[in-house]
Amino acid sequence: MDAMEKTVTFTPEAMRMSGLSETGPAKKMSRKRPIARQTRRLRDAIGEGEVRRRVMERGNREAGRERVLIGAEYVGMVREMKEKYKIAIRRWRPEMAGLAYELTYRDGRIKRLISAPRPRSPVSAAIFLHEVGHHAIGFRRYHVRCLEEHYVWQWTFREMYARGIPVTERVQRHFRRSMHHYVRRARRNGEHVPGELMHFGHWAG
Repeated sequence: MDAMEKTVTFTPEAMRMSGLSETGPAKKMSRKRPIARQTRRLRDAIGEGEVRRRVMERGNREAGRERVLIGAEYVGMVREMKEKYKIAIRRWRPEMAGLAYELTYRDGRIKRLISAPRPRSPVSAAIFLHEVGHHAIGFRRYHVRCLEEHYVWQWTFREMYARGIPVTERVQRHFRRSMHHYVRRARRNGEHVPGELMHFGHWAG
């Protein structure tokens, strides 16, 4: 004789208490995985491929000079920025482009990271400082992204002047091209562009 099947019905409250869901066992949410991520990317003003080619051509002949520059001008700056703004270096990038991002975890922790070229020259130092600047100013301070980029660049220039790092023409070119990109994107998306940034809508080279 076949055994009789017994059907048991759980109320929603009983299901919650037992760890069940309507579609099966409830999955545990990891506290180690971030639940939110904010990113800010700085575009390469002269093209990643071109930068890689130049780096390969330069090779080791400038390695000694670069080590001197790092030791003399930039190592202390990197250490200070990491400690002051509680950031970690996710990756040193070979190209002249960067990324700042912020991870928020379920338990309320916030992790601040950047990827940038290792500071070896005014340009790479400017890009490094620019990514730090996103954390220094804050990701949510300005509603308009192109305005945030503008103020982050101004923060970058102040840090460079204070440390005696020259704001060269190449640095200025990165600034102009970055602002041109974000102003054009804002216009394309129908976002408001502040009047003081309108001139960046024209290509400045």
